[in-house]
Amino acid sequence: MTPTIAGVLALALPLLLLGLIFLRRNGTLFLFYIVLSAVGIGYLVTTGAIDEIGTQVLDIIGQVTAEKDAGPAPAAPAPATP
Repeated sequence: MTPTIAGVLALALPLLLLGLIFLRRNGTLFLFYIVLSAVGIGYLVTTGAIDEIGTQVLDIIGQVTAEKDAGPAPAAPAPATP
């Protein structure tokens, strides 16, 4: 997945879900919200900021999967009793 696609998904999905939750009853306002969100994301794409956001998202995903693949940390040995 490219950083551009990851950045667009990371921003568009939460915006769409919030719009659906809060504005679904008022169709005109919801449509206006979607258009303004698309304009905002388009601006971020043209300035290159979305690539930086996508790179950070992919780095976080990589860190989480690396930690998950490493497994649990080894348990510390029990202290010796005299």
